Amino acid sequence: TFGYTGPFTAAARGLVAATTTAGTVADDPGDAFSVGGPGVTAFPVAIPAGTTYARFALFDANVSPASDLDLYVTNPAGTLVAASGNGTSTEEANLLNPAAGTYTVHVHGYSVPGTASFTLYSWLLGTTAAGNMAVSAPATATTGATGPVTLTFTGLTPGAKYLGSVAYAGIAGLPTPTLVRVDP
Repeated sequence: TFGYTGPFTAAARGLVAATTTAGTVADDPGDAFSVGGPGVTAFPVAIPAGTTYARFALFDANVSPASDLDLYVTNPAGTLVAASGNGTSTEEANLLNPAAGTYTVHVHGYSVPGTASFTLYSWLLGTTAAGNMAVSAPATATTGATGPVTLTFTGLTPGAKYLGSVAYAGIAGLPTPTLVRVDP
């Protein structure tokens, strides 16, 4: 539902396929995350200028044996900037408009029977369309009226995990981009 009358656009950013990194992590017997502490495996990730969204994720289906892994992200200065610590290994840490630099993603073995193998998924989303997601939307907004924003996808690889967003323009103060994850 529009809250103004005037021009409106919705533009695709991405979709980008996840970068996957295999790793292992041991159990942390104290169950207390600390950078470089026991039960922590760290991965440096270079985030380039112009990145609008960075996402790091783990999925239960890609952790063996079944464990409780957590995610932590520190910025180039070593400050904690994102974390995810659910009761399973399905975790997601997100950064909106991160400054360029080398961040570190830490996988913490909160509750692991010995050592666990995992796959870390990483997405770095910029502002450009990748040509695999089309967005259709009304060209004008009318106060109080609704308008559908429709997405279609092409050329995606089955089994991959993609991330994109829809950015809105027309007047100042429109919502932040809507994130879109597609698993074909």
